Amino acid sequence: MNRVLSSGFAAIFCLTVVACGGGDSSDADDSAPAPAPAAAPAAAPAATPSPGSLSTPDWMSVDESAQTVTIDIAAGQTDANNHWNLNGLSNGAATIVVPEGYAVTIHFSNADPVNIHSLAVIDATGGTMPAMFNDVSPAFDGAETSNPTSMTEATATGASETLTFTASAAGDYDLVCMIPAHALTGMWIGFDVSASGEVGVRM
Repeated sequence: MNRVLSSGFAAIFCLTVVACGGGDSSDADDSAPAPAPAAAPAAAPAATPSPGSLSTPDWMSVDESAQTVTIDIAAGQTDANNHWNLNGLSNGAATIVVPEGYAVTIHFSNADPVNIHSLAVIDATGGTMPAMFNDVSPAFDGAETSNPTSMTEATATGASETLTFTASAAGDYDLVCMIPAHALTGMWIGFDVSASGEVGVRM
């Protein structure tokens, strides 16, 4: 009797092991969920202009075939720096870059509601502007407005002048108002002539 029960228990045990997957691994259930696909790589961030890169604002146009650059500059265009600015820029906040040998035309206007201003391209000062310009010779022939240091005869409010010159020598220059104390208080930006053909405005 005990032997019969023992044999019966042994048979039940064997059947239980087989039913629970104790047999060959090839008999395992294939219905297990597949692993989740790998996440897609994150999109690369959009490229942004690096600081100091060149761009062409709407107040500057370039004709490479004719080798000309035309620039519109307004003194006192905004109230920044007490209207003592060039296209709203002051204290060397931007640099205009033109290729060496190009003919440059600057349409200069005075939008300052109160003050007379002027414009000239001069040799670079390194950002140290004098209170008064003793040498009023521009860096290039034709690269200055009339009577650039006169507080009564320079470009009056609402008036305009056109400067035309050839950027004949590569190097660093400044674009300044020559009225006494105006450049000293920030009315200037950079003006570079590029030997490599670069052109645009660097902020």
